[in-house]
Amino acid sequence: MDEIELMVSETFKHFHENFQKAEDKTTIVEQEGTLYSGLPTDPGILYHIQKSPSIFVIRTLVSQNIREDYLKIVENPGDYPSLRLIEENNSELESKLRFFIVENQYQAEVIHDQLNNRRFPVDEEMMCNLSDPGFSWWMTKKEGTLQVAFNLSSSMDSGAKKLGPLGDRALAVKSFLEFGELLSRSGLDLTVQNEPNRVVFEEKEELLMSDIQDIFEMGIMGQGLSDLFRLLAKKSNDEGTMESLWYYFQELASIRRFWIQVQYDLDKNI
Repeated sequence: MDEIELMVSETFKHFHENFQKAEDKTTIVEQEGTLYSGLPTDPGILYHIQKSPSIFVIRTLVSQNIREDYLKIVENPGDYPSLRLIEENNSELESKLRFFIVENQYQAEVIHDQLNNRRFPVDEEMMCNLSDPGFSWWMTKKEGTLQVAFNLSSSMDSGAKKLGPLGDRALAVKSFLEFGELLSRSGLDLTVQNEPNRVVFEEKEELLMSDIQDIFEMGIMGQGLSDLFRLLAKKSNDEGTMESLWYYFQELASIRRFWIQVQYDLDKNI
């Protein structure tokens, strides 16, 4: 099992343990050859990846019911020109059309807005430079600290982990700033430092650091972070900010999970 396949396996295992929603049919390995009757009826993303030697493009479609929309697309791919399936050999349609389950349609819309019809280089690191630092976020974990950079930097640690394009950087800075202010007012040990082009989380005891790391690394909202938001909700009078942050972290996690699946597809040449 390679690194990406292991990441996929661990991601869905943790997703199942935390939310009791992901079933065997949601794993990518099990998805191949799934009968139509076994397709999920959950909301999600239907997508097609077009790949050349140097770039790939993700064509996405938001779905309220994956099974219904999957059948409609396979029967009449010409009715969905944005997916570009009609350009492919019809006998390969079912292997080209993929699906990804989310918790609600809004998460699917966020993924669609961020990634649909965008062109990404296959070898991003080889193309990055100071004038074009790339599209991916990067994570570096050290004792007591977790750093997330919003693009590749020449000063970045060699052990940084590429996370993919996880969303609008201005929104990220705003959200992490609000999160840090809430933590500070609540007197919790976890601190958030917003610096140019990156955010740094620090916690001496590292009680919540693994949950923060799981969001960025595997797209998982763990129990510890859920409990933290419940605690903050009791201590904070700003319900609007709390709700916005909660949804932001969920959206961030869903984009990361989707990107893990995309990387798996690319690795397996699907």
